[in-house]
Amino acid sequence: MSDNENISQMLVDISGDLLQSVENKQEMQSRLDILVTAWNMSLHSRTDRQLKLKRFIRKQKGLAPSKEALKELESAIKKVIKHKLNLYPNIDTELVKAETTEQANETYEIKVHFKDQEEEAQQQQAQYTITRLNKEMLNKSV
Repeated sequence: MSDNENISQMLVDISGDLLQSVENKQEMQSRLDILVTAWNMSLHSRTDRQLKLKRFIRKQKGLAPSKEALKELESAIKKVIKHKLNLYPNIDTELVKAETTEQANETYEIKVHFKDQEEEAQQQQAQYTITRLNKEMLNKSV
């Protein structure tokens, strides 16, 4: 089983009832987006998670149909984070997104995209190199 399949299954495992009774592909995708958001929040410290959740909910205020809907969203994310931490505490892969494709009537396949560790290392190296060059240029101009 590939990492993608593993993490796809993990998302289903931590979803609770979030993926139940989905009416269409768009709703399934919206719920997957919530799962990915909660998954990524779970990778941070408790304090950072709370801060990120507050920021996320604040950003959703204009999009939510009601205050009750916002409270339900916050509650759903907290449940998913708790499930993730209980079921997969040592999995720290950051997810970029999860996509759904409809296979048959009300049957969906989930494909997870996550940062390639090698690509991420190259990006960090490039960022380090740029930072170092900027410092060298600054030192030369002083």
